[in-house]
Amino acid sequence: MLCSLLDPFCHVLLPPNLARKLGVEQPVQIHQDVDSKSKRWHFQSYNLTISNIWSPFLVKAATFEDINGVSTAEVQLHLDKLDKKWLDIYPSLDYMIISTGKWFLKAAVYHENGVIVGCHLCPGKNLLELGFEYAYKKTLHYVMDFIKTSKHKGLIFFRTSTPDHFKNGEWHNGGICPKTIPAKEGEVKIKDLNRILRNIELEEFEKASAKVANNEVNLKLLDFTNLLLSRPDGHPGPYRQFQPYSKNKTAVVQNDCLHWCIPGPIDFWNDVIMEIVVNG
Repeated sequence: MLCSLLDPFCHVLLPPNLARKLGVEQPVQIHQDVDSKSKRWHFQSYNLTISNIWSPFLVKAATFEDINGVSTAEVQLHLDKLDKKWLDIYPSLDYMIISTGKWFLKAAVYHENGVIVGCHLCPGKNLLELGFEYAYKKTLHYVMDFIKTSKHKGLIFFRTSTPDHFKNGEWHNGGICPKTIPAKEGEVKIKDLNRILRNIELEEFEKASAKVANNEVNLKLLDFTNLLLSRPDGHPGPYRQFQPYSKNKTAVVQNDCLHWCIPGPIDFWNDVIMEIVVNG
């Protein structure tokens, strides 16, 4: 059995001694790409292989940034070429989770049919400003069109982009997320950018879902947006890196208020996914 997760950020493998104590099998890593972003593990006794495929745009892209997301040039995005990182393994997967979203907010130059057609956030380049919505709609429509006609026999989940909880700034300018408990109902509102991304995702999924059944493709939606709005405590915050204050308790560190790495929200995701897998 083969499973795949596209563009997840957090995963945990238990130390061998702890795994044995808990009676949990420790998998064997059988693949890792040059950048250590795409990996594959095998659980021998279950004949289960899990792949973590780093494909943040789902289409072919060239990025120029460091581990903290600081870019030296615009992303070169090919809107009509699916990323071979996931495309090559796609036919063999029994279960697959696809997600993307906020990467499309980055400055980018858009290519179609081998030529540059426009861009997003590229002043001074004498290119047509098309905006991220154009690229995101194009990409998701292309991906969904491929999936719905692929006659894939496994179970495919499309997960909508999730909300972030940056306060007093964003990822690149000092935003933080100090909450340690869930928010009260209505206390947190979805940001405009998150709402725009989700609306595009729901629109393209609806277009595809009307046709996938006729092609015997099993495509499901995972939309956790409303639930996760109330979980500002689910992000790693300053603990994106191990022991960030070990050398300086007042150090200014990069906060991660975007990804979901804390028990609670992730457990809910797993429960929902397993319920769908087992009971449809």
